[in-house]
Amino acid sequence: MVRFVENMNKWCMRLLRLVYLNLLWTVATILGLGFIGVGPATVAMLSILRQWIRGNEEVAIFSTFVRYFRESFKEAAIIGGLYSLVGYVLYVDIVNVSSWYVRVVTLIGAFLYLISLAYIFPLLAHYDWKGIGLKVKMSIVIGFSYLQYTLVLFVAIVVLFALILGLYPGILTFAGASIMGYLVMWMTHQVFSKIEREVLVKEEDMA
Repeated sequence: MVRFVENMNKWCMRLLRLVYLNLLWTVATILGLGFIGVGPATVAMLSILRQWIRGNEEVAIFSTFVRYFRESFKEAAIIGGLYSLVGYVLYVDIVNVSSWYVRVVTLIGAFLYLISLAYIFPLLAHYDWKGIGLKVKMSIVIGFSYLQYTLVLFVAIVVLFALILGLYPGILTFAGASIMGYLVMWMTHQVFSKIEREVLVKEEDMA
């Protein structure tokens, strides 16, 4: 009984941390006028989630969020604005284009966009690479190279969203972004860890 209560308390605390992190993400996005703030806010949120996934659950949420938000602001704001614009253009094209050929090309572009979108912000949170172009390129390369993980991630997002919407839609308001962010960061972290292990094995073979 005591163990059950301890486990329940642990899960409740995790949920409260997700709610708090979701609140910080929402406030930072709004203060950044949406399309400007969403990038830095997302990187800050994913950076904290990455710490939790790696076992550091005692990280100071507010101060760490503010630090990551400031450090990533310029680059993440540009990327966030760019992806928001491209996403809007693709949506308008898919809805309004009548030519089947153009629609097929647009859908292919949308698929590439979603693959890149799934990895670009986790890449910003995980790696300290230089250059926006490199990060956009690698988000597509990694997404395609580990397509099985990417497709599983897409399915998991859809299933989780449907379950929350059907059972507890209020959660989307209070912790939707942080829960989805946790799922994305967890899956992409598995991919990044796999890549790093493969690189290490190759270096050991070459030594």
